[in-house]
Amino acid sequence: MADSTFDQVLKAGEKVVANSGTAEAIDSGWSFYGLSINAKAGNSGQVYIGGADVTTSTNDGYAAGEGERFLFRSPTDIAGVFIDADNNGEGVDFTATLRQ
Repeated sequence: MADSTFDQVLKAGEKVVANSGTAEAIDSGWSFYGLSINAKAGNSGQVYIGGADVTTSTNDGYAAGEGERFLFRSPTDIAGVFIDADNNGEGVDFTATLRQ
């Protein structure tokens, strides 16, 4: 799935983990105010959300369809949001608010 941007206000996309056990940045090159991340519906394992040090043992993770929403008062760099997954090829869908 390709990223989609609406009027520089909303951005939607996906991130799939290539190598389980290795934290991967969701994306780079843009900032957001709000971010919703949901584990892909087809995942068979958990997905883990965190910083550059996130691993499959960091927290309980998110099962298929579960997710989290983050809101910030100032722009936050997407390159600081990482995921890991129990299985290669599994990941998340995301939607970001690019302006307040």
